[in-house]
Amino acid sequence: MTNLKRLTIMSEKEKDQIAIFENIKQKILTQKEASSILEISYRQVKRRYKRYIASGVDGLIHKSRGRESNRKVDLTIKEKMLDLLKNKFKGFGPTFVAEKLLELYKIKISNESVRKFMISNELWQTKKKERTKHVWRERKHSLGELIQLDGSKHIWFNNEYHTLIAFIDDATGRIMHARFALEETIKDIALSTKAYLKQHGRPLAIYTDRGKVFKVNKGQNRGLTQYERMLKELNIRLIHARSPQAKGRIERLFKTCQDRLEKELRLQGITTVEQANSYLENVYIPNHNAKFAVLPHNNADVHRPINDYNLNTIFSIKIFRILKEDNTIVYKNRWFQLEKKQKIKLKKDEKITIIINFDQTVQLMARGCLLAFKEIPKELPREQRKKEEKPVKVRSYKPSPSHPWTTWQGNPKRDISTLRKR
Repeated sequence: MTNLKRLTIMSEKEKDQIAIFENIKQKILTQKEASSILEISYRQVKRRYKRYIASGVDGLIHKSRGRESNRKVDLTIKEKMLDLLKNKFKGFGPTFVAEKLLELYKIKISNESVRKFMISNELWQTKKKERTKHVWRERKHSLGELIQLDGSKHIWFNNEYHTLIAFIDDATGRIMHARFALEETIKDIALSTKAYLKQHGRPLAIYTDRGKVFKVNKGQNRGLTQYERMLKELNIRLIHARSPQAKGRIERLFKTCQDRLEKELRLQGITTVEQANSYLENVYIPNHNAKFAVLPHNNADVHRPINDYNLNTIFSIKIFRILKEDNTIVYKNRWFQLEKKQKIKLKKDEKITIIINFDQTVQLMARGCLLAFKEIPKELPREQRKKEEKPVKVRSYKPSPSHPWTTWQGNPKRDISTLRKR
């Protein structure tokens, strides 16, 4: 090997060692002094000096320089990976690809190796983003102390938009409950919250954004939304975030789900909401929590029981109306007549609560007591009224031949001033 070729394949660190070991050979430096200068152990200096004496400068070159790695991925595995990445694993990230290769094909390969392979084949691009600095907030200490709630509208499966409604615990990062729905409506949010409470109990607080389901954003005299009223009846504090970064844990959850869950649903061939919710509950959530959840600061679970609450009545739409003198209530052109016999004595101008359940059934309540009533057809719809109304005959009027206007119209040469005199 020529001197030029040696220097080409040697690193800068190895080139600097030539003078040190030559000084040891000339007995200008001792091996202990060389150990201090090179900042390596005395044992390493002895080993390298022996190689320097035996092979000269070649003894300082690392033995694996120019050789293939013992951990090099086999060519057949690379070809299989490339086929999967272009077809079945299209759009997958490097970490997720490495997990799926081990899970489905028993191919063990590091995340970094997959990433470099994808970059070399132009299947992955490094994502560089300028991040805005935000003040870090410490996690809550107990399970159920703060639950973050939000919905993510995305093409999850079947090339259609659906909304993933999720509840994540702030202390542990666990997905406490999640389900797919078409939209983030009050009905879907209420039914999801009801299912969460039946499973875990009442948390101390729920953290949401300032969407129209959670907060009234218009008007100076801000009232309560139906969801705020539901949580108030359950003695659960509702906190509104002022930015997406404030509820960053659930935002990061959705980012992870949009990368992993969407592809898992595709691999499973799921096309319906029922199949997706079943897979979500039985497979994905347990696996996700086992992989990403952390231990809380303490082992306390601060969820409270729901035994004293009627969830069916609470999770419904409630509207307030004043009782009319004829014991009727009107709501959206529907008339309800109260029965004469009631459990309580109704007062004049009694405030009646109309409860519209999500199955479209209606209940009436006053002072916490359900009322007996019946729906009556007080007024007919406009289309039906038009059919039943008898047509009114309009009498036509025909002026007499001697009428002044008739006379003037028949004789246009007549002076108009004569008509005015009449």
